[in-house]
Amino acid sequence: MYLKTKSVEDHQALKIEFGAPQLVRSQTQIPVSRPLYLLSDTETSYLLAATLPGQRLGSYIDILSDHDLDILTHDMQRYLTQLRSISRHGTPKYEISNAIGGKHYDYRIIAAHDYDKERGDFFAPCTDEEDFNDILRTPALPDGFDSTGHNIVFTHSDINMRNVLMHNGRISGIADRENSGWFSDYWEYTKAHYVTKLHKRWLAVVNRIFEIFGDFTLDLEIERRLWEYCF
Repeated sequence: MYLKTKSVEDHQALKIEFGAPQLVRSQTQIPVSRPLYLLSDTETSYLLAATLPGQRLGSYIDILSDHDLDILTHDMQRYLTQLRSISRHGTPKYEISNAIGGKHYDYRIIAAHDYDKERGDFFAPCTDEEDFNDILRTPALPDGFDSTGHNIVFTHSDINMRNVLMHNGRISGIADRENSGWFSDYWEYTKAHYVTKLHKRWLAVVNRIFEIFGDFTLDLEIERRLWEYCF
C-alpha cells in the first residue's frame, strides 16, 4: 500500500485520484491501483491505496530490446484504446472536465497562467472545446488555439516513464491519475511530449503508440509554440 498526502487546499486532486481508478476499473481491463480511503484533517488530505506490482519504466527503458519496445507499444495501444472508449452516464454539464466531472488539476494548464491565490491550482471545467481553447490561449498568441471538432475522450493526462509500471516484461499498471479527465483526443499525446522533451527513445515509443489514434502533428506544433513562449 502507499499513502499520498496533499494540503487540504489540494484535496480535490486526491478526490480525482480516488475516483478515476474506480471508473477505469468499471469499464476496462486496465490494471489500476485500488483506492481504499480518502481522509482529511484541518491541514492535510490523505489517500491510501493498494499498490501495483512492477518497477517504473524509466528505470530500465534504455536496456530494453527493440522486441521489448514492440511489446510495450502494443500493450500501451491496447490500454489506451480501452481508456479512450470509457463512456459517461447521462449528459454531462461540462464536455471537458476532470474524471469526476469537476475542475481540472493539470500542471500543463497551470504553467501557462499567472498564479491566482483565490483560484489555486484548479481550473473550472469547460462547456466545450472552444471554452477549453480559451484556457489554453495566451494574449501573445491569440490565434494559437482555434482548432475544434476533436473527439472528447477519457485521458490519463500524465503518461510518462515514472507512471508506466512494468513487471516481467509487460505493463503492470499506469499510476498517478490526479490529472485524469475528459479532454480533446490530442491531449494525451501532446501532454506526453510536454512532460518528456529530451528522452528520444521514449518519445519515439510515444509517437508509435499514438499512430493508431490519428495524426496529432499540428496539435503538437501549436502546443510547442505556447511552451516556447511561456517557458
